[in-house]
Amino acid sequence: MVYEIKNNDNSLIHGIADLILEIGHDAFFEKLTYLLRTAASFDDYVMLLYHPTKTPTVLSSSFATDELKAWDNYLKGAYLLSPFYDFCANQGKEGLVTLDEIAPDDFYHSAYYNEYFHFSKLIDETSFAVQGKDNSTYLLSLGRTKSLAKFNRRVLDKLRALYPILKSTIKMHDERMALPERSSNQNVKDYVINFGSEVLTPREKDVMNLLIRGFSSKEAARRLGISFETERVHRKNIYSKLEIGSQKELLAKIFDNIMGAST
Repeated sequence: MVYEIKNNDNSLIHGIADLILEIGHDAFFEKLTYLLRTAASFDDYVMLLYHPTKTPTVLSSSFATDELKAWDNYLKGAYLLSPFYDFCANQGKEGLVTLDEIAPDDFYHSAYYNEYFHFSKLIDETSFAVQGKDNSTYLLSLGRTKSLAKFNRRVLDKLRALYPILKSTIKMHDERMALPERSSNQNVKDYVINFGSEVLTPREKDVMNLLIRGFSSKEAARRLGISFETERVHRKNIYSKLEIGSQKELLAKIFDNIMGAST
């Protein structure tokens, strides 16, 4: 059943009105998160500005960034493996999506999840993605920790009912505001894309790029149009040629240099 905003949803209606009044002003994102709190409970939120060739910008956040080292590392380069970054920046999509809907099939067992995502202590994440000007994407992510249950269908339907309003107001705000200065992320992207090129075959690199994002061997084989056994051979060759023994070591080998260069 699809949720409909009704006349007796007074807090929602007033929140929408306050949001509209702040379009083009600095308090816009504050009013946006306030509106969403009238519709759903969440522990943390972050509004990011993504771009295919530029570093992410944090526009608003409740994360304790000075205490969360994994969050800093995410912004330095680990975001390139984020399912939400792939959805927004690489695929250029919009909409309300949950992590479960877009994450690779082996995401929750991946080195990326264990080394970066799980430090946020989130058990569920739902995000609004809205395309802005200059190929930028606004991503408003709502997170729940163990203090709350996962977003259920009723809450998600309520949030989906709000999406057209959020989309319209964010696009209007985007048109009125200048985009922040952002540096190129091309060096970091090239490093990740080309990692291992001196020893790996093109097909092994294809397998590696799916491996580090959290795809299982079965799903990687399906996407590449090869057999499961062939994919496993490629994965074994990757570990042997790069002199590593696990996905965790592979991720560390790729990102340690990036993180070190950014400190």
